[in-house]
Amino acid sequence: MSQAVLASRLGISRAAVEKLEQAEVHGGITVAKLAQVAGAMDCTLLYALVPNETLEQTVRRQARVRAERLLGYAARTMALEAQDVPNERQGEAVERYADELIATGGIWREDSRAGFHR
Repeated sequence: MSQAVLASRLGISRAAVEKLEQAEVHGGITVAKLAQVAGAMDCTLLYALVPNETLEQTVRRQARVRAERLLGYAARTMALEAQDVPNERQGEAVERYADELIATGGIWREDSRAGFHR
């Protein structure tokens, strides 16, 4: 479809269509405007977020990050008191705590309310 035809369907100038095209190229167009243009072109705008990994992988990674953060403080404190835990046991604790965080839905919280449930 030519810019002139699209401009006519949108009720704007050809120059305005050119600006819309440039805005789209540079990421400066709104979803609402894209939907309007799609409608003028007898199209449906599909807007989607496509994950980079499976939901299970995302949840597991986030749970580990959160568990490492929460358990890391305890490990540092214990090390200061000469009660440090061997690395392999720390890894096991992180995995167990990650499982607990997944089960309780606490993997996305940023506050301390998702703390230790022992």
